[in-house]
Amino acid sequence: MTDENSRFYFDTAAVWKFYRNEEGSLNVRRLVSHLSAPVLVSPLTVLEFIGILMKYRRKRYLKLRTVRRIARRIRRDTASHYFTMIPIPEASFRETERILLEHGHQQSIGSNDALHLAIVRNARPIFSDITFVTSDHSLKNVCEKVGIPCYDPEEEP
Repeated sequence: MTDENSRFYFDTAAVWKFYRNEEGSLNVRRLVSHLSAPVLVSPLTVLEFIGILMKYRRKRYLKLRTVRRIARRIRRDTASHYFTMIPIPEASFRETERILLEHGHQQSIGSNDALHLAIVRNARPIFSDITFVTSDHSLKNVCEKVGIPCYDPEEEP
């Protein structure tokens, strides 16, 4: 699954599995621990992650102290050895529109998910071998259609 040149881009749910125990968390942590290069994420990933934290806080699934600790940790980890933040180039928004127009009529894919895919497509000139990590069925289908390798941590390796 991993070689020296492989890079992985985590969608927000995959990052969530890194911090919280749920189905696929063990596979995500194993993957991260075996990689020679940090996982790629974008500002969108972190923004969505903070949104999930706030949703869990509103529902009282997490204490405020836990929310603050996890938020500090993701900010620290995106500036360290676990994750590398890649930018969202302007061209990603046009690519997102194309993905939505081409695949949105058949797949349940929202604008944020399509933007994640566009970010990966636009990062390919820099990181030629990127695998998209997600457990979202629709995202996996669109990855296949647009030629982006995909890994689902909820499936056995």
